[in-house]
Amino acid sequence: MSYATAADLLARFAAEEIAQRVDRSTPRLVGPELLTAAVAGESLAAWSAAERAAVASAQALIAQALADADSTIDGYLATRYAVPMANPPAAVTRLACDLARYFLHDDNASETIQKRYDAALSFFRDVAAGKVSLGDPADTPAASGGNVEMTSAPAVWRRSASADFI
Repeated sequence: MSYATAADLLARFAAEEIAQRVDRSTPRLVGPELLTAAVAGESLAAWSAAERAAVASAQALIAQALADADSTIDGYLATRYAVPMANPPAAVTRLACDLARYFLHDDNASETIQKRYDAALSFFRDVAAGKVSLGDPADTPAASGGNVEMTSAPAVWRRSASADFI
């Protein structure tokens, strides 16, 4: 399960911005209207075959960025939660969108996008360290019973058996 969808990404950030990042061809074939329609699952019959192919490539880039965000999040959350989370909090969805946006911008991320990316990683580091809880106990790993037991082999060396060695 993905923490955010392409629709979440377009709802949080301008479709024009996302369209620019996923179609870098000149002239650009994927505009905000086409991308929004494709993400919404609407018919693309009104667009040319080249535009439909370009939007399919754009959707693949968005899916990859979202998958990269999921992988990054899971890397941090795995220390405290069963991943992927079945019911992620809204904060995780928001931060997944920030991460995906950063991945889409690649080397051209603005200072604002970089700061949001850094803040998301900082949040997930705090979750991993136990400083922040995501709350839902259904997503936490099950306890193993609470009892700790330690067993070992018999002692190899004893002071009483060492005779005059020490």
